[in-house]
Amino acid sequence: MSDDEVDLELLDLMRKHWGGGAKDEGPPETKVLENAQFICDNSMDVALDMRSTKVAAQLVFDEMEKRNYTTKTWSEHELHPKAKDESTVNFIFTMDLLNFSFWSEKNEEERFAVVYKGKRWTGYWSLVAILQRALEQDIPITSPAFWVDQEQCSDEVLRTIFTSGTDEEIPMFEQRVRCLREAGQILEEVRLL
Repeated sequence: MSDDEVDLELLDLMRKHWGGGAKDEGPPETKVLENAQFICDNSMDVALDMRSTKVAAQLVFDEMEKRNYTTKTWSEHELHPKAKDESTVNFIFTMDLLNFSFWSEKNEEERFAVVYKGKRWTGYWSLVAILQRALEQDIPITSPAFWVDQEQCSDEVLRTIFTSGTDEEIPMFEQRVRCLREAGQILEEVRLL
């Protein structure tokens, strides 16, 4: 398998775990395109310029090719999971769920940062370091069952998990907690069906 091919084994695992995937008679029923079309047709405050979107996508693709960035090289980063199993699916889902808004008005030294394994991480990498640190401490931060257990996973416990190496706490902490709780509730409901 070349580096730019889809890892079908991991894709199959993700589909089995989260209940997605193509049915024999057609593509998965995610309603993503239908919902995107609704947003495009009805948005008053947001507009997408298709030409600019294509240019941006091409720039990202060109940069990925220039750097030889693939799904294989993604897992080679010291903070990303190495396994191809359910734990990696849970990690990626949690990471994607919480990967938003790391903006800070503070200078580089004062902004939210995580010290993990002797290195200082900011932005996206701070989130990945938080998840890895919690998992190393046997905190099931990537488990939807944990997210909905408000005794085991209280806001105070989450504040400790998301501890910063500076005085600034993680931006939008309350919104991240809300994302975890809502996603956990939905995933637990689906699991029980």
